[in-house]
Amino acid sequence: MLEGNLNKQLEILKNSSLKEDFIDIAYDLTEEIEIYKNAFDAVEPILKLIEQNPDVEFGSPGPLVHFVEQFHRNGYEEKLVQSLQRFPTSHTLWMLYRIIKSSKGEQKKYYLNVLQHVLNSPNVSNQLSSLAKELLSLHS
Repeated sequence: MLEGNLNKQLEILKNSSLKEDFIDIAYDLTEEIEIYKNAFDAVEPILKLIEQNPDVEFGSPGPLVHFVEQFHRNGYEEKLVQSLQRFPTSHTLWMLYRIIKSSKGEQKKYYLNVLQHVLNSPNVSNQLSSLAKELLSLHS
């Protein structure tokens, strides 16, 4: 359950996504969100924000990725997989690639299968399909 202030910060982030200074706003807000005891609760809404704004420049990787990656091996990965199943974007594909690079063995195979599933999805754009192929080719 999101605390009131955390929910407010996420709403500001969502409403700022199309602003020219979005990256600066995102850095400030993710710093504020990090102090909450339940900061992990912000991971899914942040991923949904990325899904809903596939053409927004979120950075490379940017403050949102840095924020969610602090939960690496603590639930972030499955939230990302769920996001990719709902609506993959180039940004979330790159996030998955970062996980693949740090994975080994069966875990790596699992994430490569997630990437393959994105590639095989019928509603994926040609651009996203090309990116998925490129990322898969790096691990063939």
